[in-house]
Amino acid sequence: MNSSAQSLLDKLSIGASVLCAVQCIATPLLLAVYPSLWFLPEDEHAFHLALILFILPMSVIAGFSGCKQHKDPRVVIGISTGLALLVLTALFGHDLVGETGEKVATILASLILAFTHLRNYRLCRARSCQHC
Repeated sequence: MNSSAQSLLDKLSIGASVLCAVQCIATPLLLAVYPSLWFLPEDEHAFHLALILFILPMSVIAGFSGCKQHKDPRVVIGISTGLALLVLTALFGHDLVGETGEKVATILASLILAFTHLRNYRLCRARSCQHC
């Protein structure tokens, strides 16, 4: 994968992870202030699953293709941990840890993914700059 596609995927993955965390924080606040917001998804579980279907392939492609270039094991561990926590939380979080625990775990997973993609982006960019 070329470096511009790699860079774009890392940036999109960071944005998607941040969007997931913001949605977890903002939805309850918005619903408390404006309970009749029609544009928010009624089924939050379905929304989380849709986000995962968006985040999962993008993170896997960006993270692991970046690792082919710089071979940093922290990126593999961070992507794997973040995605595993995100998927497990979306599928079983509410039943296992309740609503608050699910939000905390989702935010933690999103932060892990965002910071790991940022590291991946910086490592790929530093490697590209050295070869210019």
